[in-house]
Amino acid sequence: MNNQKITEELAKAVVGYRRGLHRIPELDRDLPETRAYLMGVLGPLGCEIRDHGGAGFTAFFSCGTGGAVPARGTIAFRADMDALPIEEAADGEAAALGFRSAHGGKMHACGHDGHMAVLLGLARWIAQNRASLERDVLLIFQASEETTGGAREICESGALRDRGIRYVYGMHLWPGYEVGTVVCRANEFMAGTHVITAELAGRSAHLAEYENGLDALDAGCRFVLRVYAAADELPKDSYHMLRFGQFLAGTANNIVAGTGYITGAARTFSDDVFALLWEKMAEIAVGIETETGVRFSLAHSDGYPPVINPPALYEGAKRALTAAGFVWEELEAPLFQAEDFSFYQKEAPGLYLHLGAGAGAPLHTPDFSIDERALEAGLRVFQTLLA
Repeated sequence: MNNQKITEELAKAVVGYRRGLHRIPELDRDLPETRAYLMGVLGPLGCEIRDHGGAGFTAFFSCGTGGAVPARGTIAFRADMDALPIEEAADGEAAALGFRSAHGGKMHACGHDGHMAVLLGLARWIAQNRASLERDVLLIFQASEETTGGAREICESGALRDRGIRYVYGMHLWPGYEVGTVVCRANEFMAGTHVITAELAGRSAHLAEYENGLDALDAGCRFVLRVYAAADELPKDSYHMLRFGQFLAGTANNIVAGTGYITGAARTFSDDVFALLWEKMAEIAVGIETETGVRFSLAHSDGYPPVINPPALYEGAKRALTAAGFVWEELEAPLFQAEDFSFYQKEAPGLYLHLGAGAGAPLHTPDFSIDERALEAGLRVFQTLLA
């Protein structure tokens, strides 16, 4: 790559994109204003845009035009477009600077406005330098990361296979780290998700005659505590988490609970570890059925796969980005948050990383904010990885 300089005008434009997108947050797959804004920037840049329905769209840049530099495969970069159903704080930074959400009850509280702005900046930079670039580039603008996982549909559409993607990269602006700090990890990085449910069928009775009932509340308590204990017995380096967040049982204070409902989540990084957890849960349920007479019906549904960063791609990015002046922070243990970027990693070797966004409020909060210098840093990250 001959020129990685970011002009002052482009840096300011990226900030403007972020603020413009921040004002029009939209949810899930219903993103008409967001799409129109993005198309307004991409349209004049000479890229090939393909619509992938509610899942999003892609913008393809054919580089090395005129045969000046042969393309060395196609690299993909992804940004997520959807916001969250959160009412933005009225006294936050965005309000003070005039770009607070104009859509009540909706907010870009996870930095997706910044992710899109960085990709728009990259698109402009590619358009200006495409003749000297050695790779074709596919930019992915994806919906419903926060909900149903638009990445799966993008992959199923053949968007990556059709372009012969060699590598795919994704980035998340992450509060709590200084601007210019890259946070990453080889192998296990972010967790795969599994929703767990347990339905309990006992028998109601008056508490004065509780021995005539089958106490679903008691059985559920035993189940939760024993499952927690069993999960804690697994080796720590298997990287797993299993907790329950909801427990409903009974109908009145003086009636033995005849039914119960428990739901929670497991976060793991391999199918084998989840299979072991599931086996233990099933064994515990059978044991409690024998003890109490309460019947258990267990079920699980799988969400996003785990984000697993290939070591070779990780080391290459680390060398390139530290040489470009970024601070590299390697996590000792993976994170239990989930990310549907993992679907892209099943299509092509892919690296996901976090980029410091300053000391602002946490993600998914009404006063979430970023240090906007992180936008130029994000553009530099993608430029460097494109080299």
